[in-house]
Amino acid sequence: MRVKRLADLKRPSMMEIPLGRFPDRVVMTGYARNKALTVCALVRELYGQSCEWYGLTLGDESRPEVITDIGLPRNAANFQQYTSLESADLLAFQEELQPGRVVNGWIHSHGDLNYHGFSPVDEANHRVVLDYVASRLRRPLVKKEIRVDGLTLAVAHDGDEKKLTEGTVTIVTDVPVRWARILETVYGAFCFAVLIGDSGWILQLIVTKTRGILTGTTVYGTLEAPLVLEEPERALTESEKEKLREEVQRKIRPPGADPPEHLERL
Repeated sequence: MRVKRLADLKRPSMMEIPLGRFPDRVVMTGYARNKALTVCALVRELYGQSCEWYGLTLGDESRPEVITDIGLPRNAANFQQYTSLESADLLAFQEELQPGRVVNGWIHSHGDLNYHGFSPVDEANHRVVLDYVASRLRRPLVKKEIRVDGLTLAVAHDGDEKKLTEGTVTIVTDVPVRWARILETVYGAFCFAVLIGDSGWILQLIVTKTRGILTGTTVYGTLEAPLVLEEPERALTESEKEKLREEVQRKIRPPGADPPEHLERL
């Protein structure tokens, strides 16, 4: 067959069967937002200054796409331009989590900094949290055909062991097979990344990870998504504020220690 133009050479389309999808928005209850802002206010009140802190966003197992609450793990360090996130603190928090609740992301504050954006350190922390929550938030996204060059189909017990050494991928069956299409399930996990400032501004992303069950191909990504606040917008009660005050005192460390070696570059 003669081809007049290279543009006429097209690969055959690959089969894909959609199975699910990632959230396309960050849904947060008014209570969760008010709680985050209350933590910012308590930090200023207790320590006389603003500093960065982080927490984990929580949802229900039946609705992991909605942020219903904010949890505070022990923060390893809190400075004006830096907060430390460590896996051991995440695991300790998980052990105390109530049944039926799930961690669906993280939230941190830039305090009163005039920097409304995620830093390189924040981006590294996205993956720490995502890998931590991936097993609970994993879902099948697509059945995707795998292109295999050098596929060998062999029949079991036919006595021709040479066929098992040929090609790059070998499928052994119990009957003769003329051809095959191979599809793998691609699983995906997500987590929310929320950034908040003392003045009330909020920035949010959805961080994603996909992995092919056969090829092991892993891809990380970020999705820009709007923030949607669920109504009704409930404020914290006085007893909830007092309990949160005690929690902030125990888990958010005031400034004063020597700063870590690597500060966020703003």
